[in-house]
Amino acid sequence: MNIDALPQDYNFSYDYWNYSYADNVDYPLIKLEEENFSLAMISAFCYSLIICISLPGNSFLLWVVLKKVGLSSSADCLLLHLTVSDLIFTFTLVPWTASHIWGWIFGKLACRLFSWCIFLGLYSYMMFLTIMTVHRYVAVVHPVFASSVGKSRLYTHASSAVVWLISVGFSLPEMIFSETVGSHAGVFCVPIYNSMFVESFGYFTQIILFFLLPFLVIAFCYTRMGFSIHQSHIRNRNHALCIILSIAVGFFICWAPYNIFLFLVSLRSLGITVFSKMGNAWEIIYSITHILAYSHCCLNPLVHIFGGKKFRRYVPRAGGFRRLSQRISTQTFSNQSSYSGQFHL
Repeated sequence: MNIDALPQDYNFSYDYWNYSYADNVDYPLIKLEEENFSLAMISAFCYSLIICISLPGNSFLLWVVLKKVGLSSSADCLLLHLTVSDLIFTFTLVPWTASHIWGWIFGKLACRLFSWCIFLGLYSYMMFLTIMTVHRYVAVVHPVFASSVGKSRLYTHASSAVVWLISVGFSLPEMIFSETVGSHAGVFCVPIYNSMFVESFGYFTQIILFFLLPFLVIAFCYTRMGFSIHQSHIRNRNHALCIILSIAVGFFICWAPYNIFLFLVSLRSLGITVFSKMGNAWEIIYSITHILAYSHCCLNPLVHIFGGKKFRRYVPRAGGFRRLSQRISTQTFSNQSSYSGQFHL
């Protein structure tokens, strides 16, 4: 698709998701200014670092779950799905990293496929993380009920299937509207929406369904879990509270800035001017919020490897790393209930 064939009020970005239909949205434009090139290189470096942490970490978790631990519990089944979501996202991040350096060199079909996959990984991760949080909440706050239903994994398989169906459905528009666009700065893969309604609907779907609702559920569950642990007499209670706090804070740091920025973008697409004199600050904020959001795929392996002995015991023989993980790990909830083993990190 050639940029000259498009209406003059179309504006494009150097990343996969920044095209806006409204003619008053002008961030970040494809241009050859030095600061934009430097910003693209910084983003590519940060994305590469995320890939180098996430890929081996999640691959290790996948190997442990499938080959060592097995799928004997609902918690392990959910962890398997969450890890697969992280790996889908991580693998898909590779071509987007390359696009920051060389532009989109993979063709139109790959543009649509990878646009779909990155949102599939993002949406499924958010939903599986929410389900895992509810699962842990029930195990800690309502252990008797958890024990009565914990033997059946039918609900786990059913909920996992629903999550994948929802994630596939909501990520398909990203594939449908993605196009390769040529300009003086190179070829780029961007979504081209056919109406302001479609664009705004996509923004608010992400904000409400894939951030606000999960955030409220996660905040409620971990708050109740924290009070239950604080009032209990289990071993390493402070460590347990630290693990819970780190998960909640990590989720907020990764996703809150991204969705606040997304909300401001949705307002601009509707013609509502917010911080009209920010200029190139939009591009900097865009890069920072996306780097934070993309780093979510590193949290799952770090929490499970450093925070739970079930996975730490399979860490390859590296004495210094193993001693470090043992020092900061927790053996949380080991005396909670017969079902609490499904909560173990």
